[in-house]
Amino acid sequence: MFRNIKGQDQVVQLLTTQINNDRVAQAYLFHGSDGVGKFITALYFGMGLNCLSSNEFRPCGVCSSCRKFLAFEHTDFSYLFPSVRLDLSLDGEIKNADGLKQYEAFIRNKIENPWLDFSWDGSTEIRKESVLMLSKRLEMSSMEARYRIVIIEDAEQMNNTTANAFLKKLEEPPSQTVIILITERLSMLLPTIISRCQQVYFKPLSPATIETILSDNFDVESAIARTAARIAGSNLKQAIRIAHDSSSQIRDLAFSLAELAFRKDELSFYNLLTKQRDFLNAGKTQELIKYLCILVNDLALLPSNPDLITNVDRMEQITQLAGSGSDLTEQARNFLIYSEDLNRKITGNVNLSLILIGLFHALTDCLHP
Repeated sequence: MFRNIKGQDQVVQLLTTQINNDRVAQAYLFHGSDGVGKFITALYFGMGLNCLSSNEFRPCGVCSSCRKFLAFEHTDFSYLFPSVRLDLSLDGEIKNADGLKQYEAFIRNKIENPWLDFSWDGSTEIRKESVLMLSKRLEMSSMEARYRIVIIEDAEQMNNTTANAFLKKLEEPPSQTVIILITERLSMLLPTIISRCQQVYFKPLSPATIETILSDNFDVESAIARTAARIAGSNLKQAIRIAHDSSSQIRDLAFSLAELAFRKDELSFYNLLTKQRDFLNAGKTQELIKYLCILVNDLALLPSNPDLITNVDRMEQITQLAGSGSDLTEQARNFLIYSEDLNRKITGNVNLSLILIGLFHALTDCLHP
């Protein structure tokens, strides 16, 4: 199953060697940007250490141990992650009824659609109650596995009290236990936690790698796979979401705004703005700006470097928006600089309607050099 992990050959080689030689660290720190395979690699590593297959390619994914890990049902597998308050007992019982529903929905999403972000109803963090429950569990004897596996995702979301409680367990980990911390923000972890872990860095995925994964593993059409890979950068999860919803509302809105700006149709723009006012919060407005920046960059690339265009699945629209084929390089540069300023203003709580009006006029100027 390690062969399913693309773009992280050095990591896979390291962990495979450790599995085969039965020489593993007691604590690992998997770090790197979002959507590069940290969690699935951690899960496969735990599976490989406990795989019952005699085949040299472990984990096999089909033995009873592997199946339990994949279903998050193995008695010797503990998974901690940021959540709302669960009122968790030391025995792992969730006493908060609403928290239990959200917890079960999160786990179901993690198994069935791990590339989709889960929205909790309330503030989330890794709470001390989870660490105390984990400590009690690790004090017990292993039930059936060769190695007990602990995965702590978004480990930087432990507050200081929780982190210090966890540190005590990390300083004296039980034998035959492997703890894997996962983070995108290495600097936010306590230095004392970092120093007790073997660090494993996950490099960003190339657009070509993401495009291959989308085509081979998700049966995504070539043009859409290429577009999603380029828009998402190195984030596979985001690329999968974009590919599954290639006509997303915000992306469609970006093209609609560009068409209105191309026609200098201010009246239709204001009508559209009125309809979208409730939909476009700060986060979605920033996403809209991102899509417009990608679109403007495509328009600038069209005359000289069409092979580098991101929105390859919408070439007809891009060609129409390019109009006479004028060189938009300078206009595109000005638009991107202006967009950066708008993003800063959004974080400063400037009125979003004013942001969108300024964005439309800047886009109009860009398309009419």
